[in-house]
Amino acid sequence: MLHSFAPNNVPKPLAWGTYKKDPDSHFYMCDFYDMTDDLPDISRFCAVVAQIHLDSMGKPPNGQYGFPVTTHLAYVDNDNSWSDSWEKWYARALKRMLQEEEKSHGPDDELKVLTAAMFDKVIPRLLRPLETGGRQIKPCLIHSDLWPGNVKPDAETDEPIVFDSCAFWGHNEVDLGSWRAPRYRLGRPYMTEYHKHIPVSPPAEDWDDRNALYAMRYDLLHSALFPKEPKFRRAAMDEMKRLVDKHPDGYGGFSG
Repeated sequence: MLHSFAPNNVPKPLAWGTYKKDPDSHFYMCDFYDMTDDLPDISRFCAVVAQIHLDSMGKPPNGQYGFPVTTHLAYVDNDNSWSDSWEKWYARALKRMLQEEEKSHGPDDELKVLTAAMFDKVIPRLLRPLETGGRQIKPCLIHSDLWPGNVKPDAETDEPIVFDSCAFWGHNEVDLGSWRAPRYRLGRPYMTEYHKHIPVSPPAEDWDDRNALYAMRYDLLHSALFPKEPKFRRAAMDEMKRLVDKHPDGYGGFSG
């Protein structure tokens, strides 16, 4: 599906399916590109991502957030059940990642308290204003795993080649969540370049906190993937604490 919105930057799918003799094994084939291991050109990459978002905006099959099939971030299966509320859809997605993270690191009392406050206060405060007070967002096709390992420059043309998506229909800004982490070397310059094509969603003053909320899902994913590495859980918890302390009154504290 992503290829249909960016045929020059997403490899064309050729074949996919399940092995007859091993129903738990699957295959996928697409066009081959020779790529370098450099960061994608900032202007070209951000233009491609923004164009995918713009061209697909408002075009989910039922007008809702979600996806018709289960997709995976690494090995983590995502609950893509449809929802007409972005707040509800993202809360469910974050809860799914927290469940997987706990399997890797075990329960934690402080994390439990912070998580409750996130769902009761922070998520309503940061996401509900996007779709209230006359404001609205239109679901667009999200790649959802836009880190440098899934975006490489074409060796001949230097055009960014985007692959290995975990697609769903969602708020366009959620695709910038993974760019926040210093480990990916993208950060604020790439976000600024992207927003030259698509303005920040109102309320604009919430943009940085929304981005932190979206980035949190990727820190939790990494924590789930690396059970012997505590730094990703700690990073997620530190960000949770900052947001909980900043928005103690939840949606009731929104004055817009």
